[in-house]
Amino acid sequence: MLFNKRYKPILLLQVFLMLSFSEQAFATIRLPAIFSDHMVLQQKSKVMVWGWAKPAEKVSVHNSWSNKTVSTITGIDGQWKIWITTPAAGGPYTLNFKGENSIELKDVLLGEVWLCSGQSNMVFSLKSSDNAAQEIQKANYPTIRYCSVSRQYGSKPFDDAPGSVWEKTSPQTAGSFSAVAYYFAKKLQDTLKVPVGIVYAAWGGTPAEAWTPNELLHHDKSLSIYIDRWKKIQQDAGKDSVAYKNAMQQWEQKSNDSSKGKVTLKKPVEPQSVYYFKRPWREPGVLFNGMINPVIPYKMKGVLWYQGESNVSYADEYEYLFSKMIESWRNKWKTTEDQTELPFYFVQIAPFGYSDLDAAARLREAQQSVVKNMKQAGMAVTVDVGNMKDIHYTHKKEVGDRLALIALSKDYGFKKVVYTGPKCNRVLMEGSKAVVVFDQSLKSINGNKAGGFEIGYKAPGNDSLTFVKAETSIEGNKVVVWTDKANKPEMVRYAWLLIDEANLLNKTGLPAHPFRMYIKN
Repeated sequence: MLFNKRYKPILLLQVFLMLSFSEQAFATIRLPAIFSDHMVLQQKSKVMVWGWAKPAEKVSVHNSWSNKTVSTITGIDGQWKIWITTPAAGGPYTLNFKGENSIELKDVLLGEVWLCSGQSNMVFSLKSSDNAAQEIQKANYPTIRYCSVSRQYGSKPFDDAPGSVWEKTSPQTAGSFSAVAYYFAKKLQDTLKVPVGIVYAAWGGTPAEAWTPNELLHHDKSLSIYIDRWKKIQQDAGKDSVAYKNAMQQWEQKSNDSSKGKVTLKKPVEPQSVYYFKRPWREPGVLFNGMINPVIPYKMKGVLWYQGESNVSYADEYEYLFSKMIESWRNKWKTTEDQTELPFYFVQIAPFGYSDLDAAARLREAQQSVVKNMKQAGMAVTVDVGNMKDIHYTHKKEVGDRLALIALSKDYGFKKVVYTGPKCNRVLMEGSKAVVVFDQSLKSINGNKAGGFEIGYKAPGNDSLTFVKAETSIEGNKVVVWTDKANKPEMVRYAWLLIDEANLLNKTGLPAHPFRMYIKN
């Protein structure tokens, strides 16, 4: 298109207006989605607020609880960060952000803020859990606030999660909340009488490596296997997909041909490479980038984590991966203003009929090792609430309550609160029987019989242990176990392959921890 000279001034004016508008748009203060009306900030802390504006622009933040204003100048990238001090729990308050424009956040509360993350059992909604209708009807807790981080993933870290929003807990909103997070918040508020904020960032069917920072996975030689494994999956997905499609077509044809007979044909199993290729959010690092990085460094009291089911196939790798993931999150949240270890409390995977029950037991053991070897870590045991036929069991109140008990004891000064069930201290031989000594008194839902115990021994000509179900008797804080099938027992294990029979509890009803331990002669 040709322009006549008489149109040149008009064109220049349009360009000038467009540039002016673009500069003004860039100059506008912008906040990450996690800062909004109804949010909860951690009480009695130095909390960071941050956002974007024009380079070298002065940005001020005024809070109504102390009537103070704090200012800073943005960097050349337009980013700004400001520390503000919060007093004891209370509200509602307002926060005012001012630069070349102004933003006011209303109905801001000060209280306790927890991040809830993991996979599907953390995702599992209140409306799908036990007694949902009754619980939702009475869920009128306006000072429990819930922020659901928008689902997103990518190869590079995101600086925001648009669409994330803070909501008040009510019968209209609570049904879609994570059941575990809801019951945790409810228990915490019932005890502490302060506002509670839940930042929820979870995605079903996801492995721990997807929630681990990329730089750690690439630079730690022991973790680079996840990067290599993903590359291999991508390489294999094409040919595996074709082979799987052909196998399915043949299976469907043969199934139709044999429909009148009694022949039962085994359906082809979808190759792992195909399963993963269709779920790119499982790629190592991508969920940390998309859903955790955008909420760092929002001040959290601690983290609640429910995940592990998607790592059962690689159970022997889980302890190291999970430990390093926790360390990396803690390091990301650490600042010069706060050098404390971020509390990290998680849920042990529940009973379910995995194709490899031993691998699932080893993953539970790995989780137990993590809580044993890391500071400010805690674990809620779930051997009594799972469902061997459904990985998404409905007893989520028990889980949320148990996580809250850990937090109340470790972080809020309730030292007399019993937050963990019996643990095995040692296993001794007394005559022909093994005696398992726990650190707490025991009871069983089946009288004096303890289910779920196995004794391991070496069968003739076999160096590996053979396990058989044991007879049992409870005596205070001990369980006596024996079997006529083992002359020289070497190991006792509990809630391992017989996890669905485990029934040991303490006096408050918390379940005993699964274990395996060699017998001391």
